[in-house]
Amino acid sequence: MALWQKVENGSLVDTSASATSSSKEKVNNDLGKEDFLKLLVAQMKYQDPLQPQSNTEYVTQLATFTQVEATENMAHSAERLEANGLIGKTVIMRPTNSVTGETSDVMGVVDSVMKEGSNIYLAVNGSLYNLDDLYTVAEADYMEAVLIANDFEDTVAQLPDADHVSLADESTFSQIRAQFDKLTDYQKDFIENNCPEAWQKFLAAETTIKALAALNDQINAGNGGNTGNESGAEGGTENGTGNESGADK
Repeated sequence: MALWQKVENGSLVDTSASATSSSKEKVNNDLGKEDFLKLLVAQMKYQDPLQPQSNTEYVTQLATFTQVEATENMAHSAERLEANGLIGKTVIMRPTNSVTGETSDVMGVVDSVMKEGSNIYLAVNGSLYNLDDLYTVAEADYMEAVLIANDFEDTVAQLPDADHVSLADESTFSQIRAQFDKLTDYQKDFIENNCPEAWQKFLAAETTIKALAALNDQINAGNGGNTGNESGAEGGTENGTGNESGADK
């Protein structure tokens, strides 16, 4: 799986036929150090020779240029540190499709960081995304809850609903309930809030199975009582027969 895409003129070249989104170049209206230096050179070149600017004015402008450069370098350094600190973390990128203008969310782990000119790219799921497209950094608890919720949905999808369950499914639903009860409160709430259809299907089927099990217990208990009465009656008959035999003697 390729982790890098071709970059030309500071822009990503989409080489994947399945790619559905790309990062937009961000328009920066702030003057950078290069723009400031060009303005200073132009000012010196086209100044009035009869009223040239004093050396003090140039020194002041050069000092301002140095401050602009230092500020810009600090910003770039902070941006690089931010990107490097994302390696190994789960992020959600929100790139904009260059054709449709629509945004989409991409979740994955940052594998590496690449700098091309003034742009910084994050390698996520085998594709490069501009750091400016970073939407959020997902916490470990959140990601774990997402994975557990996905497993819960997949499992429940394979189970019969309340209208088709039987006592044969009792063991399966008991195991799922036992696993669910072991989850943290955050994970339980996440499933209930983010998987409502699967959660309601599970609850309805579980309720039906409990009702079937209770009914089955009642039937078994009734059969057991009748068997006991029949045995007692048979015993009484035998005793009666024995007494009659003793009386004859």
